[in-house]
Amino acid sequence: MNAQHSPDTLTPDLIDAMLDHLQNCFRRVRPLVIETAGKSNFINKQDGSPVTDTDSKVENIIFKSMEDRFPGIPVFGEETGYSDKLPEACWLIDPIDGTASFIENIPTFTSMAVLILDGEAVACAIYNFSTNNMFVAQKSKGAYKNGIKMNLQSKELPTKALCKGRFIDELNMILMPEGVSCEIGSVGAGHGFSLVADGLFAARFQLNSGGYIHDYAPGALLVREAGGKIIPLDKDTYTYDSKSFVACHPGLEDTIRTHLQSIQALDR
Repeated sequence: MNAQHSPDTLTPDLIDAMLDHLQNCFRRVRPLVIETAGKSNFINKQDGSPVTDTDSKVENIIFKSMEDRFPGIPVFGEETGYSDKLPEACWLIDPIDGTASFIENIPTFTSMAVLILDGEAVACAIYNFSTNNMFVAQKSKGAYKNGIKMNLQSKELPTKALCKGRFIDELNMILMPEGVSCEIGSVGAGHGFSLVADGLFAARFQLNSGGYIHDYAPGALLVREAGGKIIPLDKDTYTYDSKSFVACHPGLEDTIRTHLQSIQALDR
């Protein structure tokens, strides 16, 4: 039987072990997800977002595996739900982020996990089932894609950014001097944030957002640890439960901050 764990036992080695185990869980459910992509029936939840049987199956598989391997550390998920008042340490799981893309078999759906410890996001994993790309990050330890360290400082500013369609014209006026223009991203926050962390897009504008902590905290940590910037729009300092922020390449930070009030006005 595995030893019971508590927040006090979360050493760096144990966090590494949990992060590795979650990656293995994501890879283990890949055949199920790939097989059912584009073939699953769905219903709409109370918030209007779709859910499929595969969402629930994946979440249950991960929950049981984590509980068996690391008893005592709570694991919460999108489908089972959780309150805004989280325990001192817990994992949040999004079994299929971008369910609408999964339903249509558009390859932008991912699984995401984030470890919240003492009021901070300290570890995360984002796995794209279609491309088999695994993104992981830990606070102050950097971000990695398939085991290779990511470094936005070494990459030129991309020419495209992601936002909702209704904000394109206003944001393009701000970004045009930097040679950047916006486009609508495919459904899937994890996919969008990983594109920014990978240096393929200059920014993801998180404006007028609903959603929950599990939707945004993993991607924000990934971008920040890859060398990007997280600029909050609804408060002075970013926190793991923020829903309004800009995740961007460091080369775009000054422009975002210069026009922060105009961008904040779009978020109201």
